[in-house]
Amino acid sequence: MGNPLSGEGGRDAILHQGDVILAQGKIMTESTAYFWGNLAKGLQDSTKGAITVDSGRRASVGTFKASKDFARGDMICGSLCCVSIGCEVVCGVVVWCPIPGKITVVSALKATSIGCQKFRDLCAADPSSPLC
Repeated sequence: MGNPLSGEGGRDAILHQGDVILAQGKIMTESTAYFWGNLAKGLQDSTKGAITVDSGRRASVGTFKASKDFARGDMICGSLCCVSIGCEVVCGVVVWCPIPGKITVVSALKATSIGCQKFRDLCAADPSSPLC
């Protein structure tokens, strides 16, 4: 299956969008800017949606691991999972907020979450480690 934006399909979509805007009395430059602006907005929203889905998945995995850890009496691993869950929940919300430095905030939250989960997994695999 081909890319719907390449070849004839893409050309037709662009020309149709241009015709609609031209019919409204706008010039071709405005028409092109409007089309690419909408395309960029759609791509941006899709990326935000993917980050939100990933955060939800990681939060649910962390919740499951935390419940197992706390049931086992392992406070360190359970606490690491809770930190990871908190980072993922905040990340899933922040990605939709118009704040300066959002990429840095989301990257730091994701890095903290993944680091906590990785450390928890290593501790759960080898509880004899002095760090666990």
